[in-house]
Amino acid sequence: MKSIKNKIKKLRKNILKYEYSYHTLNKSIVSDAEYDYLFDKLYNLERQNKELITSDSPTQKVGSNLLIQSKKSMHFFPMLSLDNVFDLNGYLNFEKRVKKNLNNMNQSLVFCCELKIDGIAISIIYENGVLSRASTRGDGCYGENITDNARMIKSIPKKLKGSDVPKRLEVRGEIFILKSNFYNLKKTNNFSNPRNAAAGILRKINININDQRNLMFLCHGYGFFDGLEQFTSHYERLMKCKSWGFPVDENTKICLNYKEVFKFYQKIESNRHFLDFHIDGIVIKVDSIEFQNKLGSSSKAPKWAIAFKFQTKEQITILKDVKFQVGRTGIITPVACFEPIIISGVKIQRSSLHNKKEIQRLDLHIGDSILVRRSGDVIPKIISVIASKRLKNSKKILFPHFCPICNSELLENKNDKIIRCHAGLTCDAQKKKALHHFFSKQALNAKNLGYKVINQLIAKKYVENPVDFFNLTRSSLMNVDKLGEKTSVRIIDAIEKCKKTSFKRFVYALGIPCIGETMSKKIAVSFQTIERLMNSNLNELSSINGIGKIVSNNIFNYFSIPSNRKLILNLIKKGIVFRRREDALFKHKNNTFFLGKKIVLTGIFRFYSRTDLKHILTELGAKILNTISKNTDLLIYGKNFGSKFLKAKKMKIKMFNETKLVSLINKSNI
Repeated sequence: MKSIKNKIKKLRKNILKYEYSYHTLNKSIVSDAEYDYLFDKLYNLERQNKELITSDSPTQKVGSNLLIQSKKSMHFFPMLSLDNVFDLNGYLNFEKRVKKNLNNMNQSLVFCCELKIDGIAISIIYENGVLSRASTRGDGCYGENITDNARMIKSIPKKLKGSDVPKRLEVRGEIFILKSNFYNLKKTNNFSNPRNAAAGILRKINININDQRNLMFLCHGYGFFDGLEQFTSHYERLMKCKSWGFPVDENTKICLNYKEVFKFYQKIESNRHFLDFHIDGIVIKVDSIEFQNKLGSSSKAPKWAIAFKFQTKEQITILKDVKFQVGRTGIITPVACFEPIIISGVKIQRSSLHNKKEIQRLDLHIGDSILVRRSGDVIPKIISVIASKRLKNSKKILFPHFCPICNSELLENKNDKIIRCHAGLTCDAQKKKALHHFFSKQALNAKNLGYKVINQLIAKKYVENPVDFFNLTRSSLMNVDKLGEKTSVRIIDAIEKCKKTSFKRFVYALGIPCIGETMSKKIAVSFQTIERLMNSNLNELSSINGIGKIVSNNIFNYFSIPSNRKLILNLIKKGIVFRRREDALFKHKNNTFFLGKKIVLTGIFRFYSRTDLKHILTELGAKILNTISKNTDLLIYGKNFGSKFLKAKKMKIKMFNETKLVSLINKSNI
């Protein structure tokens, strides 16, 4: 019992510290995921040990403490928090409790569903239709007086409209900041997120008009007003507030059953990226005022409402190991292996750590509790280590000095800050990846020659370099496991066919560091022949548009190595020839919609890989950029797009989705 009591005490202390920092100082010192993790842990421990619950526990509190220097305002009626659920079962349990407490009077039970805006809850009092006082939620009983600041927010009416304005009225809602405004504000302020930015601006004593203009208000409730009793529905009351001039979110909707509620939840979750403000879920309220009164409230939250929050894109897990992978060009990449977690419905147990600097930044130890985020719903990333949970005598992760595959000494390039194994094809890891790259789809494109076949050929010592593939026979291939005669013949035919290739593909196939498809094309256009390229100097290389010092050095160094020059000459002896480019991929390239346009891509595309899409658009005469700027002509977005979409929208840059993209490509006569 003593150990449980100590755990609860420590959790309370940490949570209160985080809450004070977040709500009062407007600083986020832990992520939302870590806070939720600790709060749930405390809640479950208290539920299992009810005798240890105290009135000052974070689980029993509403809102936050007040700033010492702020003016206080007492609420006429308490401003409560909301209980949370995170999945459909959680919501169904809420609905079940509601029906049970109403003695299963569900024949007329409907719900009002709203967006859960991640902002600052406030109360506004109007006397004879004129704004007289505004305050934050604070601790639920007392809030901070923000009347002067609230008067400067455009979306808060200073005087109500209509002939039936009540003598006294209290409305409640959320103050927030638009994502697009936050990105601009962040350049000159040290705000960690839009919610903290809104809180910081709202609490400023020396009011900055420009800052206040960044704030927005949406009404989601009321405390009291004359004639309140004539409206029997929460939704009706909201609409009445709207008629007096208060902004009410247009997504607010009445739902008749759990299926409609969940459909609303799914729709909002999938479309939330299109909104220019942050939401972290939806709020579901029993619409009937009669039922709300019957259900009542606890000391913390109403029993007739629930917040159905979106599943977090961050989870806490345990680091089990860090493996060091050797890439095709010898780059050493650390990869974190951790206990499996589910984020956005996807199981994740590995994440790239990118480089030595990232390991040092995180100060990783085996057994650490780590916070993992799935950025853009796609790429997992370790955000931080929860140092307070580190085990004693834990082993620190150190970057190796020797290659984990061939034991060659690793060298760090100070210019590009990359650590490499320079053993080349004598390192098995590089050999496998380099040979697969040479015959890959974007390179020589030898069909049926995949990873497994190449790995087995290396294991049997049939191949050591690309030239050896042109010496393979049907009988030697049939000695490879699970390769029959037909498959062996197909592989031999594929290798024979890839002898005729384009110069661009051949340059790409060589696997020179930093030389991708786009760069290969530029090199091929500039030099035309392999002989000219092999004998080029640094001045010639750096004169190519887009090739800088590092890339030109990589090319020059590659052809300075005798074994590489010998490899190329031997490949040519084996029959590699560079055909002149056949008919252009696009018949009317000069007349395409994309000609000369500077395009940025964002999101995940259904019909094209990002690589294929870049290739197609380049062939159509477009230039692909990585970032949005005033020079961008067009943004093309797919599913789960990121901040580029919002920035483009703010800058009024033309944009369209994949459906229109497919249509325009088809019109270009592929």
